Amino acid sequence: MKHYIIFALLIFAIALTAQEKEYKLDEIYVTAGRAPITFKEIARSIVVITSEEIKNLPAASLEDLIGSVASVDIRTRGINGVQSDAGIRGGTFEQTLILIDGIKVSDPQTGHHNMNLPVPVSNIERIEILKGHGSRIFGANAFSGVINIITKKRNDMAAEATAEGGSFDSYAYSLNASIPASLINSAVAFGRKKSDGYIANTDYDITDFSISQNAGVAAQAINWYYGYTNKKFGAYNFYSDRFPNQREETTTNLFYVSSEINISDILYLSPKAYLRKNKDDYILDYTRPEWYHNIHKSTSYGIELQSTLVSDFGKLSFGGEYSGDEIESNNLGNHTREKKGFYIEQMFSPTDKINSSFGFYAYKYAKAGWKIWPGFDFAYNIDGATKIYATLGKSFRIPTFTELYYDSPANKGNPELTYEEVNNYEFGLSRRAINYTYDLNVFLKSGYNLIDWVRKSESEPWRVENVTELNTTGLEVAFGINPSFYISGFFIKNVNLGYTYLSYDRKAEGFESKYLIDNLKHQLICSVSYRLPFNINQTLILKYEDRLNYGSNFLTDTQLNYGGSFYQVYVRISNLFDVKYEEIPGILLPGRRITAGLRINYEDFK
Repeated sequence: MKHYIIFALLIFAIALTAQEKEYKLDEIYVTAGRAPITFKEIARSIVVITSEEIKNLPAASLEDLIGSVASVDIRTRGINGVQSDAGIRGGTFEQTLILIDGIKVSDPQTGHHNMNLPVPVSNIERIEILKGHGSRIFGANAFSGVINIITKKRNDMAAEATAEGGSFDSYAYSLNASIPASLINSAVAFGRKKSDGYIANTDYDITDFSISQNAGVAAQAINWYYGYTNKKFGAYNFYSDRFPNQREETTTNLFYVSSEINISDILYLSPKAYLRKNKDDYILDYTRPEWYHNIHKSTSYGIELQSTLVSDFGKLSFGGEYSGDEIESNNLGNHTREKKGFYIEQMFSPTDKINSSFGFYAYKYAKAGWKIWPGFDFAYNIDGATKIYATLGKSFRIPTFTELYYDSPANKGNPELTYEEVNNYEFGLSRRAINYTYDLNVFLKSGYNLIDWVRKSESEPWRVENVTELNTTGLEVAFGINPSFYISGFFIKNVNLGYTYLSYDRKAEGFESKYLIDNLKHQLICSVSYRLPFNINQTLILKYEDRLNYGSNFLTDTQLNYGGSFYQVYVRISNLFDVKYEEIPGILLPGRRITAGLRINYEDFK
């Protein structure tokens, strides 16, 4: 009860003093530090998926959008947002921190639910993906990278409606609208997706809803957001290929409130508070529902207060957080844990060409005492568009409730687990210009005390232990070009190419690993956007992935768009060449699927 009272008091305090700093919309501010900065100031590897790309990419779900970025490993159990695992730079699905508008929403029960995100795709403004260490900025679980989903925040009247249908008796529709009224800007979004499935027990029914408000005038505002998602689906072979009749239903609710309080021109505060609830209702065999039926109810909550001071020495950000996790489960038991942390970050630019940031995050949770997680970033701007940068830092992840307490004949949790750690080192070269872009990065991740499901022989159950060491060496190369800059009216609008190579040196003497042996080794993603006759635009994505000990896949997706600012008709073809493939052993994914849809936009109406 204590944390609910604290939560309510902080909301009240924010409401009394809320002001929001007004940032220019013609610049992109990204999740690479405690304070927003422009892209050219960043000394990290970061990718932004823009609102225009969200509309034009051949993506049926948020997971498809994220999976279009090189070094991001999306491994799908159920298509169109049913369930996917998200890893970055060879990290596991547990090692990626998920944010919505900077609010931590990773699931404490299991990383399999990290993508249970209560935000309709139609309500996403952009997606920011930070590659590499993030614990110096965000604390726990920003181990291999961070995915931050930024929702739409408009101050004009607008609406968008989408309807589509296609293969496997699938259909989807969505509606979102923004409504300004005096001092309050409101937004609402709703979406539903449904399909009979591509094979037996792969059906799904997904509903998303969100509502938010920005209350105030100009730079004085308070932001609050409520999101809901419910997924009912057939879980064919999801967690064991011995049981094809698995069923699952998950329900996630998220509420947060945030603000920025301008104390003066050089000092402002950024308080936030959030509450997330997730229910997981899982049946191992729906023909015998009472034989093995797990119900897990998890709660995460937190409050955070950040101060930022602007001076001749740059931006100094400091603050702290208090958060906690709870679970009620007929399998995992009932457990709670508290988490505390405080941080300091100094951003310093002694010249126009040099940008740096350094700081640490001190963190304490449950049985583990206080520990400091430092980091340092440095960038040198060669010219207005080109820079070299270097970054180093330590990151960590705390165990989930499943890793701590799960108990079955085949899998055993370990209540004595502690955090896993990694040292990150990275060097990069980056250019952003109108005509072309490129990025070249090399990095080393040195992980130790890694949490892994291991066993010594096939006759033993999988057990969770801090036993693994893993060194990951990586190379990333990305190139983008705008041909129309060189040839006026050329039909190809842009070409983007991203390649990732990963090499692993794993040590877990005497143990067989359940999850750390099928990481990505090679990944190549190419996207091309071009104009066709009759004002048709097409985007094509080609993706090649090669995994350790598991083989490779080559997939092609495409989307054709026709229309203007008021309406767009589109046709999306996933797995164009009807490839038979799996991303997780034992879970066959669908062949070619075709979807046609209509999107209607209505802006500035009265």
